[in-house]
Amino acid sequence: MKKTLSLICFGWGFILILLYGFTDLSLPAVNQTSDYLMTFHTAGTLVREGQAGLLYPAADATSFSECAFDRAAHRVLPLLPAPANAEYMYMPLVAGFFVPLSLLPSSYSLLVWQVLSLGGLAFCAFLVASYAAKTDEANGMDISATWIALTLIPLAISIWIGQVSVLFGLLPFIGGLYFVLKRQDLPAGLVWSLAVFKPQFFIPVLMMGVALATAKRFKPMIGIICGIAVIIGLNLALFPAALFSEWLHTLKLAEAVYSDLKFGVAQHLATSLPRAIILLIPVEQHAIVKPLVYALSAVLGGIGLFFASRLVRSQLSDSIKVSLAAIICVFATPIIVPHVFFYDYSIFAAAAFLAYSLKWPGTVDRRIKLLIVYGWVIVNTYGILVLVHKEWVVPILFVLIMLELYRRTIMLARVALKEASEVPVPVAETEGEDCCNGVVHIAYRGLSDDRQYIAYSRKWEEIRFFKENGLKVFCADCRRRLL
Repeated sequence: MKKTLSLICFGWGFILILLYGFTDLSLPAVNQTSDYLMTFHTAGTLVREGQAGLLYPAADATSFSECAFDRAAHRVLPLLPAPANAEYMYMPLVAGFFVPLSLLPSSYSLLVWQVLSLGGLAFCAFLVASYAAKTDEANGMDISATWIALTLIPLAISIWIGQVSVLFGLLPFIGGLYFVLKRQDLPAGLVWSLAVFKPQFFIPVLMMGVALATAKRFKPMIGIICGIAVIIGLNLALFPAALFSEWLHTLKLAEAVYSDLKFGVAQHLATSLPRAIILLIPVEQHAIVKPLVYALSAVLGGIGLFFASRLVRSQLSDSIKVSLAAIICVFATPIIVPHVFFYDYSIFAAAAFLAYSLKWPGTVDRRIKLLIVYGWVIVNTYGILVLVHKEWVVPILFVLIMLELYRRTIMLARVALKEASEVPVPVAETEGEDCCNGVVHIAYRGLSDDRQYIAYSRKWEEIRFFKENGLKVFCADCRRRLL
């Protein structure tokens, strides 16, 4: 059954790749409306031409329509339909990344970016699988999980339209987790800071950084702060300071534009809890409603952060507690981040990789894998409805279902914490065994720093005074492991 499922997923992935190549090279009039060409390829072209000043609308602009960037996009992409409205809302440095690709014809530029995104996704699967394989909780996942991940419709769409979700979001998120799990906290923070290029993915990164800080692991946050400082410095060094200010103004404009349906917001794709609620409220009431909605999101995010913090301070093994905390942060993303669109649900691939790469303790194993399956079914059902008949979808209903999954994730954390606290305290075993005279060496991890310590030549009865945090007990005579 497992082999058959893998073959089906491989076939699906292969068909997707053929679809990407076909639309890129044979349907230029179609692919020129992709996010990549309208946004990133155009931005890279403007920077290459020395026209970075056209990236953002004027300070007095009230919408992105008919701005300089939109006109530039229609010049760079001759087949772009006249009604199409191009906009750029990323920092200037991101546009600089696309200068090399802007040298290619538009169709080939998109194809190369899709190939890079697929490579980034495979590398994410490899990082998670390679770490899990070295733990006691390994579940046998390998890089072939890439094909299974492509069955997540928002991820497949994200790569198809050339979004930056994989390379600027998913890859930094998983890359940072990889270093955290290997206890290389400063590099983890530096990698995590790259998620600021995709702000929707930066919120779960911040949640993880704060959670780890509560366990006195401050280096991830230090790395994030240092990385962001470098990124800001590069923006100011490579582009005029005024351009950076224009970008900040653009973010403020985007908040207004994406809160009002009159600007043509794709409501069926606006699938965050805050945005779904705001788009149901008349614009005249936004001044009152928005602060309340964002406060609600902050409270919901705070609940997830509380449990993520409890997990990383718990007696669970590193791989289990960090992975479960990260899964909470993933499920929190559409609940607390306002500017999440359907293709940003590609972050759920990270939750799937983490859930299926490990064997979880107790009842958590079955429940967490079922949670991922439920999420996959719900998200893909919504995606199919969007592709088939978008008028059928109800975004607020969808995000409320995702809120229920978020609640279940938090309940799962409670179960894991409870089961960890109920690990029986070891009692005296066979003091009279031939190979053990009741004297043992006790290996354990410190609760504050999680470093490995060894207490030599202790009595067996003393084990009850040690917390179950990587606890291992060995006979002092024959070195046989007893616990």
